[in-house]
Amino acid sequence: MTERLSSVGRALETLLLFDANRHSLSVTELAELLGCSTSTAQRTIATLTEQQFLRRDDITRTYRLGASVMQLARAWRSTASLASIARPVLERLAESTGLNATFAVPDHAHMRVVLSIDGAEGPLRDYPMASELYPAHAGAISKAYYAQLPHALRARFIGDRPMARFTAETKTDPQQLEEQFLAIRAHGYCYSQGEYDTHVSALAAPVWMGKEPLGAVALSSLSTLMVEQPLVDALLAATGELGRLLTRES
Repeated sequence: MTERLSSVGRALETLLLFDANRHSLSVTELAELLGCSTSTAQRTIATLTEQQFLRRDDITRTYRLGASVMQLARAWRSTASLASIARPVLERLAESTGLNATFAVPDHAHMRVVLSIDGAEGPLRDYPMASELYPAHAGAISKAYYAQLPHALRARFIGDRPMARFTAETKTDPQQLEEQFLAIRAHGYCYSQGEYDTHVSALAAPVWMGKEPLGAVALSSLSTLMVEQPLVDALLAATGELGRLLTRES
């Protein structure tokens, strides 16, 4: 039983070695990182590969994350997992500000709402907002996230596709949008008024999972928001707390 648990621990530790800076591993590298023999590392990799958590690159003889990891990631995002983690944070934020608090994550060229908590003024919509999609180029919650991406990656979602004009305030010129994204990135948050919904103003900031942007949180109102420092501080405190809850401690 102890050996079996040790094997499970090594397998999980192997998967957690992959991040934004490490995309592949060789058997020798894994042995060094785990502090085990090459034969133990080979058995661990063989088991993970058999279950499609890893896949072998025959040219480099290294291993990358496989389809089973993607399946788990999709399951995590499509269930109530993210919403259950975010709910206490958003409830406190909505209560302290009186505004609608929304958490969304990217879904290709859109942001998909995971959870929305009504503030004192009531709901923004006459229907539940869970799974609502916001386009990448319009609205604070989208821009707060996409501003954090490298330009080349952001261009795949913004510059190479037709962009709908939802209101008179919606910007569709790629150069103007890029200037906005750079300013948002510098400030750390984004304000919009009437870009996607004519009567909605919003203040949003990105949620970071370690060094990677995971999504964004927005404070929204059916009236004009006064963007004052206490409101910005409350939003940034909430996104920071949510990011810590979603980041594995090293």
